[in-house]
Amino acid sequence: MGKNKIHNNKGEGEKMKERILNHMNEDHNEVLALYVRHFNKRDDVKEARLIDVDEEGMTIRINGNENVKVNFIKRTDFQGMHLEMVKMAKIARKELGIPAPERYKDKNHLKEEELKIELNDFIREFKSVILGTVTEKGEPNVTYAPYLRFRGDNYIFISTTGDHFDNLKNNGKLEVLFVEDEAKAKMISARVRARFKAVAEFLERDSQFEEILDEFEKKDSVIKMTRTMKDFCLVKLTFKSGRYIKGIGKAYDITENGEMNHVTQDGHIYGNDGE
Repeated sequence: MGKNKIHNNKGEGEKMKERILNHMNEDHNEVLALYVRHFNKRDDVKEARLIDVDEEGMTIRINGNENVKVNFIKRTDFQGMHLEMVKMAKIARKELGIPAPERYKDKNHLKEEELKIELNDFIREFKSVILGTVTEKGEPNVTYAPYLRFRGDNYIFISTTGDHFDNLKNNGKLEVLFVEDEAKAKMISARVRARFKAVAEFLERDSQFEEILDEFEKKDSVIKMTRTMKDFCLVKLTFKSGRYIKGIGKAYDITENGEMNHVTQDGHIYGNDGE
């Protein structure tokens, strides 16, 4: 029983870590570079991604190839990391003379943050995603592919023999759909769902490829066999605008910069609380 408790605690810890990585990379990516610039006194940061967190601090990959450790001001557990990161962001912005985005000052910002975390949690559980692509002749084509959300980025692993491969290579037009399992839905006509316009980028077989495929294997054992086949490709998806629907009267448009706005039945868009 003791071992099961330890195992469960470890599993919950991994889920919380993945939630933090997804949320920071997806919704607060701009502050990661500020952490490194101020706390590590680096002025050469052009891009940054959060790749790991522990009680001591954050591991941030800068400029695509260098991992930098940014220590927390105070050692903290997963429950307290959000507040620690917010505190450090305020310090970095103040010292660097960079004001917080205007949207952070909006009274509905906290509600929007909660909604973004809810959406991230919904998407993170999926092992596959529905793809809507367009053929060379302009005809619609619907398929699906194995899916992974990892450190805030989105990936699919597809075969060159699939229709969507040719479509993505020829024109790149793509929409993705995540939809709640019918068996879990309270109402079939109001299943929770999220869709996005997306841009596909075919990745090379390098060290990053291997790292991502290792994570894919944890969700789909078949990947262990297909990952070495040359006719399979790893594709990174960058989500653009979209819509999240969590029930009747609860639709939210998602802008390209990640803002979420409530949509009423007459099509009007309001702040995320519907006011």
